[in-house]
Amino acid sequence: MNLCVAMFVEKFPVISETFILRQMTGLLDLGHDLHIFADYTDLDSPRHPEVDKYGLLSRTISMNLPPEVLAEFPVLPLSGETWPPSAVESVANWRRVVNAFPKFLRNALRHPKIGFEVLKPSEFRYQATSLSALYRLYACDRFTKRVDICHAHFGPVGNEFRFIRRLWKAPLVVSFHGYDFSMLIRAEGPDLYQKLFAEADLITANSDYTRGRLEAIGCPSEKIRKLPVGLDLNAIRFKLRTLLFGERVQILSIGRLVGIKGHEFVIRAVAKLKQRGVRVEYHIVGDGVLRAGLEELALELGIPEEVHFDGALTWPAVCEALDRAHLFVMGSVNIDGDEEGQGLALQEAQAAGLPVVATDHGALREGLLLERSGFLVPERDVNAMAERLQTLIEH
Repeated sequence: MNLCVAMFVEKFPVISETFILRQMTGLLDLGHDLHIFADYTDLDSPRHPEVDKYGLLSRTISMNLPPEVLAEFPVLPLSGETWPPSAVESVANWRRVVNAFPKFLRNALRHPKIGFEVLKPSEFRYQATSLSALYRLYACDRFTKRVDICHAHFGPVGNEFRFIRRLWKAPLVVSFHGYDFSMLIRAEGPDLYQKLFAEADLITANSDYTRGRLEAIGCPSEKIRKLPVGLDLNAIRFKLRTLLFGERVQILSIGRLVGIKGHEFVIRAVAKLKQRGVRVEYHIVGDGVLRAGLEELALELGIPEEVHFDGALTWPAVCEALDRAHLFVMGSVNIDGDEEGQGLALQEAQAAGLPVVATDHGALREGLLLERSGFLVPERDVNAMAERLQTLIEH
């Protein structure tokens, strides 16, 4: 039976979220009708070729949130003003209310209970006071197709759109992946998802570790299903890894340049390898706010020629990077409670035949065959990481 599936994300497309893209294209390959709902679309950043091949942008409905609403700035006091990000002038709060009033009127007339609910801070927190919940309800209500199932990726997205279950009278599935059950709980409180857990029909966890964390913050066990993010083995070339005489060892990491990925500690381990006379190159696939600082660190450690920042790559280019590497490293660390829920890049590397070294962090130990396909070292332990990498290089 072919279904109409509504998928909810914060932004689309996102080049680092290949796991979501694979699910989208997989649904279309199976003959289902897919529609993507996003707070905003990003047309200027690099994107995977499948986005255009499958016409996914034409299937995307943007919430059309004004910049100050997208940034979740409160609309009160009415006598005040808001400075949208990168704006050259402010917006009067009373003007924001006037602009949103026609949308409120439609919501209230068509769906009185939900229309007023999205304006209650007790229900939608800052999404109510910024009016973003109002805009989301308005945009979703204008979608006229009958929806069979709603699927939200990441807890905050599920929370923002949880009214959709009653609006469309369709079951709601929410998938948790990492920061949503860790860092956000520390930032916004342990009761962040209580209303979502009560509303959703099913919650998916990408690992046993994620399941445990969800249960700890109040998700009923009977609503949770373990569903690790999968990958297409046919899309990754497996090969045995050999090091030719005189060849530099190629070490690879894939991940955004943010603190949780722990690139800093891998760079320091690479510096130690160089000090020991190991000829190595370290390639980092991904981009992010820490790039300049990491480049400076490589310079300070005297390894600017050994560390290569390859930037965000499309999937074919990622596969080429996997094919060239000898070893794969994932140095994730706990940053302000932020943790990995699965670490899909570890499975992709092993599928390519790469031995992997990872930190004993979050659910990463669930994603490798310990002492067979991969090895674990303590978080932030540069010496342990360098030792493990050197052992693998020597053998």
